[in-house]
Amino acid sequence: MRIKKPFGILALALFLSAPAAAGPLPPILIAHVAPTTGRFALHAEADRRGAEMAIEDFNRQGGVLGREIVLISSNPTMDAKKSAEVAETLITRNKVGFMVGAIASNVAASMSAVAQKYGVIFINTNSSAPSESLENAHRSKFVFDASGANFNRALLKYALKDRKSKRVLQLIEDNAAGHSNAEAMRPYIAEYGGQLVGEVLAPENLSDPTEVLNQVAAIPADVVTVVISGDNQIKLFSRIDPRVLERQFWIVGEVDWEELYPAPGTPRPLFGTTWAWNLDTPGSQAFVERYRKRYGHTRLDWPGDVTHAAYLATRALLEAIARAGTTDNHAIIAQLEQYRAEPRSRMQHDAAYMDPVSHHLQQTIYIARWKPDPARPERGIEIVGRVSPEQARHAPEKNTRLESLAETPRYSP
Repeated sequence: MRIKKPFGILALALFLSAPAAAGPLPPILIAHVAPTTGRFALHAEADRRGAEMAIEDFNRQGGVLGREIVLISSNPTMDAKKSAEVAETLITRNKVGFMVGAIASNVAASMSAVAQKYGVIFINTNSSAPSESLENAHRSKFVFDASGANFNRALLKYALKDRKSKRVLQLIEDNAAGHSNAEAMRPYIAEYGGQLVGEVLAPENLSDPTEVLNQVAAIPADVVTVVISGDNQIKLFSRIDPRVLERQFWIVGEVDWEELYPAPGTPRPLFGTTWAWNLDTPGSQAFVERYRKRYGHTRLDWPGDVTHAAYLATRALLEAIARAGTTDNHAIIAQLEQYRAEPRSRMQHDAAYMDPVSHHLQQTIYIARWKPDPARPERGIEIVGRVSPEQARHAPEKNTRLESLAETPRYSP
């Protein structure tokens, strides 16, 4: 049958007026924010590697929601005011969709406050101040590292259990994270029968620990709890006579791999961690092999707890976006509040779950020790015990107050 001309003209007109075929969807921008200069520079590099590995997992499968994930890095410095300005720029000028990282708790607090103002989801991968899931918690922030309260609760019970004399001295870094951890620790000192006999403050810019160690030596104590991190921790223990650690029971709330591996000849007492490369848990060996294949030629050629935490935290974010089926922040927040991961996917011994009240991940805590081996530093770490998430839980988090969803601006990058 012959088509009449008017119909042909109409069809052509419709074709010419139809919109062009849709191009590729814009990428999802994730900002990695961690101090790349200063005493946490190595931690920041390890954290970024974990985020990179997680993003590679998803991009190999086509991204999320059909969109490629692009990671951009920004140095917020260690200054709270400067880090807030960096967060503002990333959100308003760079139009980032999400933020991951932190390391320093003061950086996490200031940047996440800005993120909450805009409704941008902030994934705190590796900050251990208890305040991050208490007074500095936000509806748009999720904390994936264990806190010093979790570590010290496990360690204090171990240290004070069979000790006749239980005098406890706190050695505290004079900053927000140090004071937050020390405050959280005190109820557990009392709970396990300890007597707090004093505290010594170490300056945040610790150049020479001699005076600090002299103050510690002047106070009779059976247990010394240390809340000092980063390069300051390396400096401190490089000046401690190993015989002191034999006479007194010293514990360190948290020691990251990035504080051990660069100083393989420096002793450490018992400490807490969330993962170690030699853990005999499902998935750990494959993760180590993958890391070594990519980063085995670098300074940090073995993965540690910081990389592990950043990898799983970034995966949790991307999985939440996929489950939500949208980049709408309210929908993703709802998914993250329901986050639960079985031991196999966490490379730990217990299932981990997000506390919907405090937005703090509850996970296995490991008690470890360090046997210095300068020739093979990766062999120095040894896991001697573990504590379940419920046993390490920090009770005050049940009273955390978050902004409501109604008070959290909608944001859909």
